[in-house]
Amino acid sequence: MDPITAMNETDAILTGLIAGLTPENREMSTPCAQWTVHELLGHVYGGAFKIAGGLQDQAAPDESPDFLADGPAAGWVAASAALAAAATPEALEATHTMPFGEVPGAMALSVIVADQLVHAWDLARATGQDFEPGDELAEWALATWESVVPAEGRTGDGFKAVVEVSDDASAADRLVAYTGRQP
Repeated sequence: MDPITAMNETDAILTGLIAGLTPENREMSTPCAQWTVHELLGHVYGGAFKIAGGLQDQAAPDESPDFLADGPAAGWVAASAALAAAATPEALEATHTMPFGEVPGAMALSVIVADQLVHAWDLARATGQDFEPGDELAEWALATWESVVPAEGRTGDGFKAVVEVSDDASAADRLVAYTGRQP
């Protein structure tokens, strides 16, 4: 799977989950202990805007705006559109400065999309919604994380220790377990 296809499939998943939110979900806890649903969405939206800016070789703004000021659906539409517009073939082939270093654009897009997919699981788990990515997408995201985040030596900052799952676990369960979440 290529990062553009993964981005489009992940966008559809997040769009559906966000459409299923209610005002009561805003302050609910998520599997990311440091974030409520509102804060998790702010992280996801902010990450999309940061990577979109990086793909366009724009410096990150000094202050982050409230990405959810117009509501979660409008915020996601804007973040998703910015990322899709920035993910041109030329941008994906070039090297860019990102918050995590100098990387090829395709790798930057892969990392943010894999991040979005895992946070889609967090959102679904927090709000009692279904999370059913296709196996190919979940395998792609798992391979992305395996290529950039080693299983050994994790400190809990960003990624907790890998959670053991059975050999017959679904691709989605193996993905979230690799990121330190209990499927």
